[in-house]
Amino acid sequence: MTNQSKFSSHSIASICLLIACSVITATHTSVANAQLTQNITIGNPKALGLAHAVTADPPGIDAIHFNPAGLAKIKGRQRMIKVLGAHMSITGHIGENQTPDDVKTNYCVISQGPGNACSADQEFANSVWDEEIGTDASIANHDSATSTPLLMLPGSGLTDVPFMIVPFGGIAFKEPSSGWTLATSIYSPMAIGYKRESSSYAVDDNGIGIRNGGDPGELNGKEVAMARITYFSPSIGIQINEELAIGASIGFSWHGFGIVTDLRAPLLSLAFLNSAQDQLEKNDIDLLHVIAPYDYLGELTMEMEDILSLSFNLGLLWEPSEWLAFGVVYQSEAKSDMEGDFKMVNTDQLIDTTSSLKSPGIDSLLSLNGDSGFNAEKIEKGKVTSEQIVPAHLSIGTSIRLLPNLKLNFDVKWTEYSAWNNLTFEFDQPIDFLTLASTINALIGEDNADSDVLRMPRNYQDVVSWAVGIEYQANDNLVFRTGYEPRGSAIPNDAVDLMVPLTKTDLYSFGIGYQIDSFSRIDASIAYLHSEFSADIGESKNANDTQEGQVIYNPYAWSTVSGSVSAYIFALSYEESF
Repeated sequence: MTNQSKFSSHSIASICLLIACSVITATHTSVANAQLTQNITIGNPKALGLAHAVTADPPGIDAIHFNPAGLAKIKGRQRMIKVLGAHMSITGHIGENQTPDDVKTNYCVISQGPGNACSADQEFANSVWDEEIGTDASIANHDSATSTPLLMLPGSGLTDVPFMIVPFGGIAFKEPSSGWTLATSIYSPMAIGYKRESSSYAVDDNGIGIRNGGDPGELNGKEVAMARITYFSPSIGIQINEELAIGASIGFSWHGFGIVTDLRAPLLSLAFLNSAQDQLEKNDIDLLHVIAPYDYLGELTMEMEDILSLSFNLGLLWEPSEWLAFGVVYQSEAKSDMEGDFKMVNTDQLIDTTSSLKSPGIDSLLSLNGDSGFNAEKIEKGKVTSEQIVPAHLSIGTSIRLLPNLKLNFDVKWTEYSAWNNLTFEFDQPIDFLTLASTINALIGEDNADSDVLRMPRNYQDVVSWAVGIEYQANDNLVFRTGYEPRGSAIPNDAVDLMVPLTKTDLYSFGIGYQIDSFSRIDASIAYLHSEFSADIGESKNANDTQEGQVIYNPYAWSTVSGSVSAYIFALSYEESF
């Protein structure tokens, strides 16, 4: 047996573990989206114009979400229709690849064997740093950019749309005998989606994978979309006395998530190679193929949904005087039991590898489950399930009338993103990369994967933020609004990536309202949101970590990575009494 095969089997196993972890890296965007789109996708112009500082100044029927106690202020019967529009731009930059010479030489040794001459720029290493033939040449020193919208829709899954414009509406009426206000509305607590340009993939005469064109960000998501749509929200607002009101609402929601992403072998995990060296020497087994660092491994698609996810909101509104109000709202945690389909389209390199590992004797050598085996097929597909959580949220606010025509709103908010301590995906069948992942887990004493289950720690952090809004009543009919909301990041610095380049975010807004007559009014607002990050080499475990043996997907290892999100949001509503 050659030294090449001695080193190759566990290097391939470690690569496949990295593939498995990329599934979770892709789905961490759910939490990021929750923070990025929280409140924004409700599409209420008054709330958006005041940067969502409306806990003590709830906006009509949409008080269902912002503070259901505000429903008690509605008189008679009201209905509302509204339109939300958005244009989002996600950009990124992959810096120069700075893989050290000693690491390059190690890659060469793995490929050629320690008895052969190796330099930092030979053959196997070329796939990492050679700008003439290497896959990394089309990623390093390149920009990523997309503004193409994508929606995740019930019954349709990932859906291309020409532009992001979504209608919503609601209705409310005060029950005459009791004075209670009843209401329901259709709205989206969170939604986001985008599509990146796809590349093509080929293998050159030397057997090295070449990536042609496309957006380098596709390795962190080629198509990504999620949405939570509350389609029924029975709510009640009760005026306890002249100063105090309480309210509650129940949300019946559909929750969907979809992703298409290319996968890449980021690094060989040298730390795992020695563990089986002695054992491999005693077996006459030659692997037929070795996947080079940064080779493309395949395309993963997942679409999941939960048609009934429940949540509730509780609110309180205290107005001790005409110029002062206080509000509190608690939005409960919501769990979504997601079910759907997955498909993995493997490259020829990965199929060659799994076919090699399917050879007699390899399964027992790598301590694989005897009933799991390898598929070694072009396409692996089946069912996948996962529980996803929308974190609990608490907001406390005040509204102060500084002058007869000038009002100041201020909110302090807390969101329990630490509820995302881990994610679990369960597949309906053993999957090749999970079978290998479970083997490596055994070697390093962890329990993050079985042949059909993947578990991953996330370690997100709770967020406390604030918002301020100012409303100026120009006359009896016309009102102007403006606001500012700095949003904290739920994702630690060591977990950022290009999936949603989100850290701390700033939201600036402006709005206008006009009372058409005693029965109807129209409101509009526009807002600008911006967030950016920069990760030095090795800083992010989800993007460019350089630690050997780190079983996290790092498609941009040994390169700096930076990214940003900019979005323009527009909301328009029409309300009338009837």
